[in-house]
Amino acid sequence: MTEQLISVLVVVTGLIAAAAGTALAVSRLRTAGRAYRKTETLYAAMPEGWSSWFLGGFSGLTMGAHGVWAAAIFVGWTLAATLLVTLGLRLLWRS
Repeated sequence: MTEQLISVLVVVTGLIAAAAGTALAVSRLRTAGRAYRKTETLYAAMPEGWSSWFLGGFSGLTMGAHGVWAAAIFVGWTLAATLLVTLGLRLLWRS
């Protein structure tokens, strides 16, 4: 009975980890999108020249870096969730 309870708790923890990873990645992308739009608005208001080009490029580069980090966060949390669910199911089937 105790092993079954622990296995169910591990599976539930895995599902929570998957939801948390997805929410964290979406939040990170949303924040990056807001920063990108703010920088793009500033870029549109600047006169043409080197600083304008640099600001536009930096804005795109920052958005790309945030996207890569969000993907890494999502993959990490999903991997952790998969491992927890697998462990929980193995414990459940063993008992």
